[in-house]
Amino acid sequence: MARLVLLALLPLAGCAAFADGAAEGRRGNEALGAGDLEAAAAAFRDGIAATEASGDPAVRGALWNNLGLVLYQQGAVEDAAEAFDEALAQAADAGVRARYAYHAGTAHARAGALEEGAARLRRALVARPDLGKARFNYEWVRRRLDDPPGSAPPPPEPSDAARRLKARADALVAQRQYRDAYDLMNDGMARDSTVAAYAGYIQRLGDIVQIEERTLPSPPDSLR
Repeated sequence: MARLVLLALLPLAGCAAFADGAAEGRRGNEALGAGDLEAAAAAFRDGIAATEASGDPAVRGALWNNLGLVLYQQGAVEDAAEAFDEALAQAADAGVRARYAYHAGTAHARAGALEEGAARLRRALVARPDLGKARFNYEWVRRRLDDPPGSAPPPPEPSDAARRLKARADALVAQRQYRDAYDLMNDGMARDSTVAAYAGYIQRLGDIVQIEERTLPSPPDSLR
């Protein structure tokens, strides 16, 4: 996984047409669509100010999210991460929360804050386990947290049996049978110590299994 999957613009969908901040949000989206990042950022900030006292949380969250997208495009990834966190704090719907958490996690990871990135990407997957780009980025971050350069001795060389076991687990993962793959690798480690060469892989499988086996609400149709 060489790169993080990047972010995508979210419109102010579902927001009341005359809600505080909505007009500024539409203006910001138009400016962003035209490539005028400065004007877009100013419009989104105006909208956020308009929602300060009693604004609709859905509008306020969308404004913070889209401001984050502008900042991300401008290369201010730390500021973007803070903006996405503000958006995430406003999200009540699980599907919207998943998107905002995905954006926040990706920005934090891009800024080098891997622990924060992993935590938010995990929130995205808890809210919506089928969000593939969040899963990709979560695994990207986990790999770097599990295997930082120079932090641990090299893993053992896997035996031929361990390699065959890993291939079987990969086949199960391709079929989304994460629990079976996780159990297979753990059982193999008890019989063959060189399976520890795949410790990071097993950890990521365990994280996915924990997310998959939670009882979660279904995402709204518009986000499928």
